[in-house]
Amino acid sequence: MPDQVTHPSVDVVVLGAGMISGPVAAELSRDGYKVVGIEKGPRWDYTSDWHPTNIHDEWAIAVERKFDHPLQIATFSIRNNREQFALPVRRYTKLVQYHALGHGVGGAATHWGASVGRYGPWSFKPYSETINKYGESMLPSNHDMEDFPITYDEAKPYYEAWEKAMGITGDNEDPFIPDVKYPLPPHPPTPVAERFRAAAESMGYHPNPAVSAITSGSYVNQYGVQRNACIQCGWCGGLCNYPCEVGAKTSSHVTTIPAALATGNFDLRLFSYVYRIDTNEQKTMATGVRYYDSAGNIHIQPAKVIFNGIWGYNIIRLMLLSGIGKPYNPVNSTGSLGRGLTDGYSPGVTNVRGTLEDIGGNAYSAGNASGGGFKILDFADDNFDHNGLNFIGGSAITLGGYLGSAPNLITANNPAKENFGSTWKGRLKDNKLPTRLTISSSPSGPEIPTKDQFVDLDPHYTDIYGDPIARITMDWGANRWRPADYIAPKVGEIFTKMGATNVIVTKVPELNQHVDWWGHHMRGGSRMGEKPETSVFNKWMQQWDLENHFAASETSFPFGDNITAGTHPAGMLAYLAADGIKKYLNSPGPLVA
Repeated sequence: MPDQVTHPSVDVVVLGAGMISGPVAAELSRDGYKVVGIEKGPRWDYTSDWHPTNIHDEWAIAVERKFDHPLQIATFSIRNNREQFALPVRRYTKLVQYHALGHGVGGAATHWGASVGRYGPWSFKPYSETINKYGESMLPSNHDMEDFPITYDEAKPYYEAWEKAMGITGDNEDPFIPDVKYPLPPHPPTPVAERFRAAAESMGYHPNPAVSAITSGSYVNQYGVQRNACIQCGWCGGLCNYPCEVGAKTSSHVTTIPAALATGNFDLRLFSYVYRIDTNEQKTMATGVRYYDSAGNIHIQPAKVIFNGIWGYNIIRLMLLSGIGKPYNPVNSTGSLGRGLTDGYSPGVTNVRGTLEDIGGNAYSAGNASGGGFKILDFADDNFDHNGLNFIGGSAITLGGYLGSAPNLITANNPAKENFGSTWKGRLKDNKLPTRLTISSSPSGPEIPTKDQFVDLDPHYTDIYGDPIARITMDWGANRWRPADYIAPKVGEIFTKMGATNVIVTKVPELNQHVDWWGHHMRGGSRMGEKPETSVFNKWMQQWDLENHFAASETSFPFGDNITAGTHPAGMLAYLAADGIKKYLNSPGPLVA
């Protein structure tokens, strides 16, 4: 039998130590509260763990997945509808697959691409804006759309707190994202980006530098944590697999966790796997959490407040395993926990491609993962008239990022007589230094939540400790394809204005592809809202029926817009939750009647 250890009670126990839990740990510990953080992986130190002498191992990173969550501990299963048998994800299926989960302090953000950006005003009220302007008929009959319970204006101070903590880079003049005050300037643009900017501006559009979570200069955040500037080495890209050896790529391991530890009020427990939230008999109050240590011993950590900041599906799973919340029933559309799920990634849609014959690039390690480009939001959200159209939202158009996205030195070739010798080697060299560039865009639309997509517990598969894994029932809807049919030709006009040749729009039929892969940017399932019947958390990220349980994640979104990956607005929700927890600790009880 494993040993059982009960620890002294604390004010707050924070689950996870990534981009969402880090800000909560920093805010509360700096305010004098006693906080325990529980993290299933290690704590990475970029000055030693990612020193150049031991980080430049592409095989270990890209193939062995040394920085990713070990799927043998826990995974999830996926299917497209309730009639299918869900199959578990047992391995990372691509040589360099960025759809991986993090492991350790900082989570996936230790090695992400760091492309970020705010949700704008429309993203917070897409349902009401749509039906008020275009009518309910713009939405599918089985939609499960809801607005955020907060407005963009209410979100702004929490956005600013997260941006200051993380050292976000960007420009402050985007007309579609009001009142932005990014603390660092954007990264230098590439020649292709400059050409895109000039063409878009001449056509009346509004290009702005791509927003990045990689520091563009030396920086000290509001907690006094010093950050180094990006050295433009290019190693950090590589489809979100490569960490930063100078600490310029933002994650909690270089921003908020150091701030929390410096207070002396934060106790970080590593290699600890949370498996239950304990409650009182009435299921109205959480009493603490249970977790396994690396030796399999059981630990009980009592606390006044539980903050759940682990990866979104695992938030839902932990609540289901703990018997808290009202599970969603897809047969009669009752319950809230697990409902409203959407995929943050896109299928193949109508796309446009062209060739820039007179401009080249450097695809060797250079630049960084997310800087150098420009973005326009003129075709996103409701920034253009949708009357007469058969979709909502649109797509951001980004172009001109750095070509150097990690070394990508692993080259696979089928055996052939042509695949050796000086001529072949010369072609490989020239492949990294193109003298002309192909530009492309696949402007898919946002996913509309429906009553058919949800998360529950899988009745067939378990984690390493014997608990059921999460089961995902999800597929793409027509709103992914339809905006691309409208937008891709317009982007083609920009490409032509840029001087591109062979500009071709390739039509892709809608609903021709099903979700058959997965990623970390999933939305909905534990969403915030105004109604406890259809949402799990209120506007302060407090669970409706367990008043001292708070959480934040992309799965908290009632609607997952596609103008940014989702980490940025989820980070904003972390600061909103921290504010809610402070209010609760000052005066316990429901924060929303």
